[in-house]
Amino acid sequence: MESRRSSDPLLFTTTDFFGNSIILKTKTWELHILDEHPEMAGYEKMVQGVVEQPEQIRISTDYDSGRAFISSPGVGPRPEGIRVLVDYADTFYEKGASFGVVATAYPIDWIKYGHPKLGKTIYRRGGGK
Repeated sequence: MESRRSSDPLLFTTTDFFGNSIILKTKTWELHILDEHPEMAGYEKMVQGVVEQPEQIRISTDYDSGRAFISSPGVGPRPEGIRVLVDYADTFYEKGASFGVVATAYPIDWIKYGHPKLGKTIYRRGGGK
């Protein structure tokens, strides 16, 4: 019997800042992220690193369970850094009891993308919210 292969392989699987399993699908990377933000080509490992050790995390106002993982300046193709939007399966992510999918990743560019649709900061490296 012939084995079936997934039609959407994973680009990476990692553990986020909270301890949840996070995936990035190859199709999302190629057909969304690189189509919309071609300057992200070659920055897959940086995207993974931002999910693992963000500078800050903010609530997304576009996705109920979406959180924006934000790098420090100087990471990625622009001096401002990058953002990675993770869509969680549920609201238990802060306890490390959920899983998520990278929905998008893009360079921070205040001119091109303006102000993001983000709410309050829920984590900032070095303390404080």
